[in-house]
Parts: sequence; structure tokens; C-alpha cells
Amino acid sequence: MHKHFTRARRALLAAALVLSAALPATAQTPPFPTKPVRIVIPTAPGGNMDVLARLYAAKLTEAWGQQVIVESRPGANTILATTAVAKAPADGYTALFTISGFIQNLVLQSNPQYKLGDLAPVSLVASFPIAMVANAALPANDLAGVVALARQSPEKYTFGSYGVGSGAHLIGEGLNKAAGIRIKHAAYKGEAASFTDVASGDIALAYGSVGFYANQLGASKVKLIAVAAPHRLKTFPDLPTLAELGYPDINLPGWGALFLPAGTPAPIVEKYVQEVRRITALPEVQARIHALGFEPVANTHTEFAQFLQEDLKRWTRIARENDIRLD
Repeated sequence: MHKHFTRARRALLAAALVLSAALPATAQTPPFPTKPVRIVIPTAPGGNMDVLARLYAAKLTEAWGQQVIVESRPGANTILATTAVAKAPADGYTALFTISGFIQNLVLQSNPQYKLGDLAPVSLVASFPIAMVANAALPANDLAGVVALARQSPEKYTFGSYGVGSGAHLIGEGLNKAAGIRIKHAAYKGEAASFTDVASGDIALAYGSVGFYANQLGASKVKLIAVAAPHRLKTFPDLPTLAELGYPDINLPGWGALFLPAGTPAPIVEKYVQEVRRITALPEVQARIHALGFEPVANTHTEFAQFLQEDLKRWTRIARENDIRLD
């Protein structure tokens, strides 16, 4: 009995020594950050996405005591920025702050230049509501009225989007399918270009960001009809969502979110998550996000990963049902 006890105690002691020797190597994470951090965005300087990224970069600089720089890499519907970050070292010093084109490329291209697993989800920072607007003279003030007009006169009306394969294009075609109507599509290079034509009456409808249209309403040339958003907006509480109006499958807002290269150590990913959630909760940041026409979110990396899977399925369904491809 005594021998067995001694042997067991020795074994336990040996195991404890092995464990204690291994612990420092596994438990210690190198300090982060110890040098400047780069956040890459896929849009041009000066736009709302750039403003949002710089807001977070400034707050991270304050919190971390290291400069956080925003680098603009526009082009190829977010692909240039995405592939640059996917190939960067997985050490937390290069992050991607991108938009929902990140998912749409995976859906619309037969051979995309990156895959979902190339990046580590950090947090869905904000939702970007997409509004449907109509020319002020259109004899319809709500979605039911727009659908009724389109049924009476198939192919008569046109909706403008900010590009082939954009969220605006997919939602517009999704409405055609869901409502059994045929409103023609016209692709523009940005929402400002489509606004000119919907304001003049050259086209009846257009889709674009709420933040953009909020700045155009004073001219009384367009009117808001509906919005793709998780819920009604604080800035436009009377504007119904597409889900409320009976079209939940096309109630797909855009978004802005943070990613890191795949393989980034979990403690660094978690540090980003905690900072994004802390910054987003600040009253001045909430106010700025709403002023841009966005809705603050800031979820965990697990919640964001689940959201990406669901978003991928939703956009895939709309693209397949309407035979929309980018190649």
C-alpha cells in the first residue's frame, strides 16, 4: 500500500513538473501592439467607410499607444484590399475593415480570388441600411403602390443601382422575383450617379445608402419608400423595413466589419473584439455612426462568424434565383 502510494505520488509530482514547465510557453502571449497597426479599407478616401474606419483607428491609437493607420486600397469590388490582408502576416498588425462586397464576391464569381477561410472574423461593426427611393412625382408613396404600378405596366419602370452585382442590384432583382414584377435594372458607377437620374425622373426608382439619401431629401426630388435594415432606423422611424412589408428574404443591408488574416492568435483577435465593442458603445461614436446613416452592431467573433455563414446563404439564394453573375 505504502509503495503504491509513494509511486503514485511520484507520478503526480512528475506530471506536475512537466505541466508547470509547459505552462509559461503556452500561457504567455507576446505583448500587442508594440509597433504601428495598419487597417486596410476597400473604398476610396473621403467616403463614409473611410470616415468610419478613421474614427475607430483614432480610438485604437488612444487605447493602444501605437499609431493605427488607415490605408485605402480601392478596386475590383473589395478584392484588392481583401487579398492584400489575406496574404499579410497573421500577427495582428494588418487588419481589414471591409464591406458586404466581401461576401458578394464569393457568391457572384465562379472562381473568387479568396475564400471565407482566408480571414479571421473579428466583429460586425455596423449595419449599412440600403434604401429604396422613388422620384417625387411617381404616383406611389409606399412599396405596395410601387408593386401595383409595376404589375400594371411591366418593363415600364427602371431601378438604378450602384453597380452590377452590388447589394442594390441583388435586392432590386430579388424584389422582382418575390413580387412577380419586372422593373428593369440600370447599373451606375456609384449612388450619386443614379441619384441624378432618379431626381430628374429619367428612372423611377433607385437603391442606395440611407446616409447618402438623407442628405438629398431637402431638395424634394426623391422620396423614401422602404429600407433593407435589421429594424426601423432612429433617423427615419416611419420608414418600414422590407421584412415588415412582407419581403424578409431581400431585407439584406450592407455592413462594415473587421477581419484579420487567418491564423492570427486568438488572444489578439479577442483584444480587437473587446476594443471594437468598447469603442462602439461610446456615446460620441454611436452618434457619429447614426449620422453616417449606419446602425452600430459590434458583436463577438463567434456571432460574426455565424452571421457570415447566414449572409452567404441569403445572397447566394438571390443570385441563383435571378441568375446574376460577375463572370
